[in-house]
Amino acid sequence: MNRFVLLLLSSLFAGSSVAAPFQNGSFETGTVVPCNTFNVPTGSTIITGWTVSAGNIDWLGSPPSCGWQPSQGAASLDLVGASAGGIGGVQQTFDTVPGTTYQLSFDLAGNYGAPPVIKPLAVTINGVTSNFTFDTTGRTFNAMGWVRQTINFVATGTSSTVNFVSDVSASGGTLNAGAALDNVTVAPLAVVAAPVNVPLDWAQWAAIIAIFFAGFALIRRRRQ
Repeated sequence: MNRFVLLLLSSLFAGSSVAAPFQNGSFETGTVVPCNTFNVPTGSTIITGWTVSAGNIDWLGSPPSCGWQPSQGAASLDLVGASAGGIGGVQQTFDTVPGTTYQLSFDLAGNYGAPPVIKPLAVTINGVTSNFTFDTTGRTFNAMGWVRQTINFVATGTSSTVNFVSDVSASGGTLNAGAALDNVTVAPLAVVAAPVNVPLDWAQWAAIIAIFFAGFALIRRRRQ
């Protein structure tokens, strides 16, 4: 019996350690120092907390030595690297509380250096996909025009997965310039408490009755 209980407890603890709190949303840390770290392939986990989920990506640092100006911190991503058919993506699995509503927020821009001008981004959370675009017209390395985007979702389990994918395969050209991503955050939305009906105590009832009778007496006096 004791052996059975120990096995059960160990399996529960093992199942609860699949994910971790959401981390490294600005892509600041990893096994290398990000600069012009190009063509990071599918399956790579060199960016702490993240896995390259499709094609390959570029992990960029800040000017003047590297990349373009990130929206936050010193690093960001170009979600489409070279020689992968014009597609790339990253994903992360993190702890959630079932039934809780969360807000996913992220900064979106695009690699202005090659077609297409309009960069697509598909964001999938627990199998539900939302689509975004970014217009790179007039953008430069120090004027990226980052735009904050948000998605609300309800957790259906003790962990959730977010996957960011940019696919420019239909645009032709060099197929190495996709959506840019930075400053990803996940936070539970504040719950608005429902109004609570608090019963009146005897003093409040007495005050209401006194006001009622005072009003009645005043009306009666005026009529007289």
